[in-house]
Amino acid sequence: MNMPVSQEKKKIFVTVGTTQFDELVTRVLHPDMLEIMEAQGYTHLIIQIGRGPEPQIPTSQRIQITVYHLKESISSDIKDASLVISHAGAGSCLEVLHAHKPLIVVVNQKLMGNHQLELAEKLHSERHVVMCYPETLKTTMTVFNTSSLENLPINNQMALSNYIEKLMGF
Repeated sequence: MNMPVSQEKKKIFVTVGTTQFDELVTRVLHPDMLEIMEAQGYTHLIIQIGRGPEPQIPTSQRIQITVYHLKESISSDIKDASLVISHAGAGSCLEVLHAHKPLIVVVNQKLMGNHQLELAEKLHSERHVVMCYPETLKTTMTVFNTSSLENLPINNQMALSNYIEKLMGF
């Protein structure tokens, strides 16, 4: 007897943190990006939009899209994700890296005194994340390979925080 094969849920979680990064939200919801996600077998797209406006949700036959503003903790979204796409905020990066999830960091170039860029560049150079900008996200997603990433060799949150501070020269 043939049993139906259950489709594995592959989830992408996108977070902009507690602020607003509309350009990232717009890029991940673009039909071209959704096609890439679908072609790579992703079935769910969960987007945390922070303080940004409600985006226009395109209809998609094969990918389920969920959007929310803020909630007390995004830990379960990170834990359930197959891939995380995040702004370059230190808190978000730390939480994803601590969970050992593949991470694409998208830098918001509109920020003044952009320490996020410095953090993203350093984590990228150490091969812990892949860094890109909103306008290069589509290309990055197309060629992204999780095997190119290395986990941080740190087992506890305080050590991870200290490691990031050391990377940044603090």
